[in-house]
Amino acid sequence: MKKILAISVFIIMFQTAFGQSENPREQYPHGISLYGVGPNLIGSFSYDYFITPHLNANAGVGFMGVHAGMNVHFWGGRVDKRWTPYVGAFIAWAPFDYIGVDFLPYFPIGIHYLGKNRFQFAFEIAPLQLQFQAWNVAGVKLGYRF
Repeated sequence: MKKILAISVFIIMFQTAFGQSENPREQYPHGISLYGVGPNLIGSFSYDYFITPHLNANAGVGFMGVHAGMNVHFWGGRVDKRWTPYVGAFIAWAPFDYIGVDFLPYFPIGIHYLGKNRFQFAFEIAPLQLQFQAWNVAGVKLGYRF
């Protein structure tokens, strides 16, 4: 009986220490994407990293500036969920005077898909305020995880 218990404890410890995670956000935490519209208004190239399965850091450069921010994925810890809703907070910097502001706050609400072939897709909507005009912006992101 002691041998069975010792072997069981060893197997559990070995799986915990050396086992691969089944969560695709842990297996492939890095991602590169093309961002249509989004925080840089016209489009951008972005890099993102899942710090945890729920927390995603993102930075990019686009036609109208640079952006950085974080997304919180509500179902990020669930292995069986390829689609995860998220909310985020970004700041974008635009060097052009005609936009009317230097820094643009960007707060997206969206849905993210991570496929078995490491393809990723996201769709989001965010309010945007430029000078005295406000409207909602829709962003689309296509990319690859590694």
